[in-house]
Amino acid sequence: MLLLLLSCSPGAVGPGYRGQPLFTVKGQVVTLGAAPTTPIRLAVAWYPDEQSPSAPRALVTQDIAYEGSFPLNYTFSFFSIPPPGVLIDYPDGERVTRAAFGVLMAYEDVNGNGQLDSIPMGGSAIDRVLGTSIGDTYNGKPSPKPVYVAYVEGTPGPEWVGYSPGYNLWRNFEVVPEATSVPIELDATNELNFFVCEEFISGSSYGFDLPCNITPTGGVRVIGNVYEQNGLAGLSLRITDGVRVLPGLQVELNDAGVSFDAPSGLYGGNGFSVVSPGLNSVTVRPPGQPPLVFALEAPGGFALQAPTEGRRLLAGSSLSTQWTAAARASFYQVQAYPLTPPNDGTTPVLVTSRGETAFSSTLTGFTMDDTWEVSVTAFAPRYLAHGRGGSLVNISTSRSEYVDVLPADIGLWLEGAVTIGTYQGQVGTSVYVQGFDGVTLRSDALVTADGEVMPWSRAAEAYTGAVALQPADTVTLAISSTTQARKTFAVELPDDFTLTAPPPSHPTGTPLVLTWSAAPGASEYRVYVGDAVGRQLHFEALLGTTATVPALDVVGVVTVSVSAVKRGANRHLIGVVQKSVDVSLSP
Repeated sequence: MLLLLLSCSPGAVGPGYRGQPLFTVKGQVVTLGAAPTTPIRLAVAWYPDEQSPSAPRALVTQDIAYEGSFPLNYTFSFFSIPPPGVLIDYPDGERVTRAAFGVLMAYEDVNGNGQLDSIPMGGSAIDRVLGTSIGDTYNGKPSPKPVYVAYVEGTPGPEWVGYSPGYNLWRNFEVVPEATSVPIELDATNELNFFVCEEFISGSSYGFDLPCNITPTGGVRVIGNVYEQNGLAGLSLRITDGVRVLPGLQVELNDAGVSFDAPSGLYGGNGFSVVSPGLNSVTVRPPGQPPLVFALEAPGGFALQAPTEGRRLLAGSSLSTQWTAAARASFYQVQAYPLTPPNDGTTPVLVTSRGETAFSSTLTGFTMDDTWEVSVTAFAPRYLAHGRGGSLVNISTSRSEYVDVLPADIGLWLEGAVTIGTYQGQVGTSVYVQGFDGVTLRSDALVTADGEVMPWSRAAEAYTGAVALQPADTVTLAISSTTQARKTFAVELPDDFTLTAPPPSHPTGTPLVLTWSAAPGASEYRVYVGDAVGRQLHFEALLGTTATVPALDVVGVVTVSVSAVKRGANRHLIGVVQKSVDVSLSP
């Protein structure tokens, strides 16, 4: 009798009782189309890095079943803290706030195992995501008021306005009361499965085609970027049906037509006008379908203050970067890449704008003996736009500089060029090299070329001189010091070539076409145009034997030079055969 009374009392609990919930989310599952005919289940997916500029790095789910009629009023209760491993550190001044963010999802349990299954690397969809509390984000239909469930461990930092310890409801960039209704709108597009696609949410999917074998809804997918790099604006888009490239579409950037390049399969090019800072639009018009429009916010320009041109460092060293603030930028990505494949770069560093006038970071991971490009890229808050078919377009502004990474034990070494040049029919030779001990410039070393001593020039900050040589010759350079043994370097010159003489007079404002014969052994060719006072008017490096100098709005005599360059085993030394002529530019 006592046991019976206890089991019937208001405070009695059964074997399935889980205790009082720590937090409860309530809302309604709605649909714009026909009601689903299969049972709907709900889950919460935790994305530890969802609120930072980088991609989320993990996916953990909790699940509860609902078998009621549709439309569905739901109650989702949390009886424990989030699973281990989903909390991450958010720096907040001198403090660190640990938090996690989750997305509520409605899904169809296709395999009937009672839980929402993520899609493993290289796999295909197992269950079917039908809708989320933040909308159909990856199909261009985000919720106007996206809702996340946030969990904060301990007392949040001062920048976490409105957050309390434990669970919070975060809607449209502000914390709202727990009782706020959270709708989940069913859409059932293919791209909703991105929310459980491990290849996508881990950030490891960088290809053009959709990960997890997802077919684009609507049959058109756009992926690419608008960029402004070192002052040059451009666009690169790949448009496919999920696998095959779709040529012949009408594409525009800020209402300017964009052409299709068949060899690369890309829409785009350089020389476009980009609003910086400000909003830009990319429009793709598939036949018989509504246009896909991507609204993108570009940050303003900025200056890269460090590293400066000519910076050298030893492998294994760290490199400090510094730049000025870009208007409207919300974060920056800093990274470096070697120019020679494999182009595995340094670990990217993300720097968030907090109102300072200058920013900096330190890069590590310089291992390869090579020239590295160090790049700082600025992103505005609306830098990324999703669209139908899993389309993804972003925009950025970047500045870069090159640094020379040397072996840690390089010791004495030489950098420079050995040149045989012809100017207006007169032939001359020159040696111009700098001597280093590690990264320290040496002015007191003994430098020779084919046994001839090259004196130090204080004005040029280099060892200069001349030796007797012909095209295709090999010159032996050497450097030694009072404390270090002699080291030698062989420099090979390419064979001779013929420059087709341009006309002695050329109208200013009109492009100048240059052609020349191939120089056997040349690694590349360089075209240079300078005026009488030494200003560089044009420079380019290329592999072919023809070049077009763009219209130059100057009047007077300019020097046009074409150089055949040969690189040997030592990438710091080159052999050059150069042809130079004067051209008079006139109105």
